Amino acid sequence: MNNFITTINDVITDGKNSGILHLNVSNEILEGNMLKINDKELVNFSSCSYLGLEFDPRLKAGAIKALEGYGTQFSASRAYLSSIHYEQLEKKLNALFGGYCVVTPTTTLGHISTIPVIIGEKDAVILDHQVHSSIQTATTLLKPKGIHIELLRHNRMDLLEERIIQLSKKYEKVWYMADGIYSMYGDGSPIDAIYELLDKFPKFHFYVDDAHGMSCFGKNGRGFVLQNHDLHERMVLTTSLNKAFASGGGAMIFPNEKMASLVRTCGGPMITSGPMQPAALGAALAAADIHLSKDIIKMQEDLQENIKYANLMIKKVGLPLIKELNSPVFFIGVCLPKVGYQLIKKMLDDGYYTNLGAFPAVPMKNTGVRFTITRLHTFKQIEGMITSMARHFDEVLLEQNISRDQIYKAFKIDIPGETNNEDTFQPILKPSNLILEKYQTITEIDKTEWNRIFEGKGSFDYIGLLFLEDTFRNNKLAQDNWEFDYLIIRDKNKNVVLATFFTTALCKDDMLSHETISHKIEMIRKTSDPYYLTSKMVMTGSLLTEGNHVFVNEKSSHKKQAFNEMYWMASSLMKKYNASSIMLRDFDDGNAELDKMMLGNGYFKTQMPERNTHSNLGWKTEEEFVSTLSYKSRYHLRSQILKFNPVFECHLISKPTTEQADHWFKLYNEVKNNSFKLNTFDLPKKLFYNIAKSQNWEVLSICLKEEQELKEVAVIFNYKSGDVYNSMFIGIDKTSKFEFSVYRQALYQILVRANSLNCESINLGFTASLEKRRMGAQSFKTVAYMQSNDHFNAAVIESMQISNNQIINVFESENSVN
Repeated sequence: MNNFITTINDVITDGKNSGILHLNVSNEILEGNMLKINDKELVNFSSCSYLGLEFDPRLKAGAIKALEGYGTQFSASRAYLSSIHYEQLEKKLNALFGGYCVVTPTTTLGHISTIPVIIGEKDAVILDHQVHSSIQTATTLLKPKGIHIELLRHNRMDLLEERIIQLSKKYEKVWYMADGIYSMYGDGSPIDAIYELLDKFPKFHFYVDDAHGMSCFGKNGRGFVLQNHDLHERMVLTTSLNKAFASGGGAMIFPNEKMASLVRTCGGPMITSGPMQPAALGAALAAADIHLSKDIIKMQEDLQENIKYANLMIKKVGLPLIKELNSPVFFIGVCLPKVGYQLIKKMLDDGYYTNLGAFPAVPMKNTGVRFTITRLHTFKQIEGMITSMARHFDEVLLEQNISRDQIYKAFKIDIPGETNNEDTFQPILKPSNLILEKYQTITEIDKTEWNRIFEGKGSFDYIGLLFLEDTFRNNKLAQDNWEFDYLIIRDKNKNVVLATFFTTALCKDDMLSHETISHKIEMIRKTSDPYYLTSKMVMTGSLLTEGNHVFVNEKSSHKKQAFNEMYWMASSLMKKYNASSIMLRDFDDGNAELDKMMLGNGYFKTQMPERNTHSNLGWKTEEEFVSTLSYKSRYHLRSQILKFNPVFECHLISKPTTEQADHWFKLYNEVKNNSFKLNTFDLPKKLFYNIAKSQNWEVLSICLKEEQELKEVAVIFNYKSGDVYNSMFIGIDKTSKFEFSVYRQALYQILVRANSLNCESINLGFTASLEKRRMGAQSFKTVAYMQSNDHFNAAVIESMQISNNQIINVFESENSVN
């Protein structure tokens, strides 16, 4: 959650610094759709007041009348008193929608009033993946009831029907919650299909927010959802009076008076929150009269003419419109935040204000320019804005080395005139003066050069990667088979600017989540689906390595361009291997320049577990080592480790047998199965057999002296690269009565062994940082930069972090590994 908040702050702050977010309008008086920002006149293409009613004299007169009659506020809880306007407005809305209406101060407070009241303990809730955040917020209030909640992939009616059938066997009601028109892409729910399901399944109920469809569609402007249907008896419709209705507040429309009365009486904000202000209620009454008159028909027709003209203009200039509908919300895909920033900035210079559609409203790499069309726009304004966008579009793409094909592929929409030629995914549009070398095995790379770059950085020198390639290929289980790809980028003088290697592997999506979340998910994996919430990931480095996996020549003037090439190779690998995400990992935290560059290219930063290294080596005696520690650490070492030395024996294992490797595997799993700090798949048994055969790995055995025999209670697996000793992982007999001292003894023996080899430092891996610092190690904060092609699984995990309910991911069959 901290990573999520930090990323949002980074995105918004970057937008503020770019001059496109958190802007202030300087007009004292607004005239139509014109704004003044920083002393520049702009045409506003961001308004959600789609009919332009905010300037209608009737609404102004209604607001003034209520203001003069009741003052600026009527401050009383509706549990006690309501102004006369509420009863009048709810009657008019009842007639407009054909239901029973409760007016609320805002739509969000309406959801919070309604959802906890109408959802029972024996009900189940299915949330559309893209349902508005206000509904998602309200469903968290169901947590104390332990109500079953799950997410559904966006608009997947086939999956919805499957879940209705399954959940109806256990629950009294199955609620599906969605938007009428979605606020980012402007696409709509498949209402006809949902009504068919309502008629087909008696336990199915529908809760829908039609804020962006209100007024624009249907008889009397009753919205997108009800334009071809009446309010269903098992349906709750919610809407906003803040958008095209141009007044204020929200409206909850129920199929019967009993349900409306229950929410009116028991909904939390209906009791504790303040009411709408008289002026907003007066304006809403006037807006309701307009909606109930024939005037609304002409207004809707005028809006639709503008929408049609905008669609025609977009087709004419060839902009990548993500969803072509008749809604007033438009989204032009640009793929990456840095492209969105630049394009919106250039349009501001031309006199047009549009919105950035960015994370968290959309996935990071699905950034776009979002704009709205209202009845107040003229054809000339629409044509001018779209022409401006088209003129700057390719200009910005060229500046940022982005192709149109990349945008279409990022949004998974058809490329106009696509030939299925992989060459269309070439990222660099400007001539490049860099030389790219790409390989799929380390054997194709010069051993001396690779080791000159990476020896001593971790366990991924030349021999280390030969070992990994042999171990993680040709295995039975999907998670034990990795793809290997290598990238070396040189300048025209053949000097290395950047070098790295990628692995693509099946990963657990909760790998970096809190342990309590992983524990929940593992219960589901054990009982139903071992591949629940898993997906392929492209990463620099591998799941078995740590360290600086990306070498960069910081002095090179081509550094930024080399990073761009690395991004695009990672993207091409994601497509090639049908992966869902990319992780560029183990960078030092605190690099503001790198953070900004990564964010602009669609990567969000996430904290990795702390890395621990020990470089205080070269001591001659035990006492000399002890003297290097702090007072508390010396006491800890003597009382918790050296005190028990006589009962342990440590030795290197030479020529291990298959039986010993089987025992190692058992001890490793005793540790792995009790830790979710870094939740990964179990390492394969083949790895331990290969370690047993390898001359480059060392296995330290720690035995407990028991009467006349030695009992092996821990094994430590280590890899030496150059002058660096890498402690890779450990296995411990958890039945040992000295369980915790065994781990501490293992840490100490790693230091002793590395010191005896005259190593300069030791990589002690992630987790257990406190124990390692007590031994003189230093802990370093490192980060990974991630990009997701499909943030559905991440949304499921995020939901789990704000709820103790069992929240279930509904997989598409083609995405299920098994």
